[in-house]
Amino acid sequence: MDPYLLTMAGTAGTTVVTLLVGEGWQQARDGVIAVWRRFRPEAADEIGRELETSRAALLQLPTGDDQGSDMQQMEGQWIARFVGLLSEHPQAADELQSLMERLRQGAGQSISGGVRLQARAEGSSRIYQAARDQHITER
Repeated sequence: MDPYLLTMAGTAGTTVVTLLVGEGWQQARDGVIAVWRRFRPEAADEIGRELETSRAALLQLPTGDDQGSDMQQMEGQWIARFVGLLSEHPQAADELQSLMERLRQGAGQSISGGVRLQARAEGSSRIYQAARDQHITER
């Protein structure tokens, strides 16, 4: 396999596992599924389930020395998945590279400084405030 593709698979595997336990996990999940849907559509739903399973497993890890080896093992599993994708579809490397750059940039975003939210409701109105993303599902 091309060394560039191996490097890309390694970067993708490490980045995805790191983001699965961070604030950017949903964007990482959606982005990886989108890449799979484009190049291996039949496996996209399964990859989504594997990402959810990986996240749940990482969130249940106890903190300590063993956590690092568990994360490395999971990184290895995701690297292998990306190697499989890139060996079958080398053209996916550009899209994967773009996704990794977007995820790294998104992971660096944070709110700094003071945030002050003020609202006034009357009657039966509703107020929704957020200092960042907000998703409301009401019927």
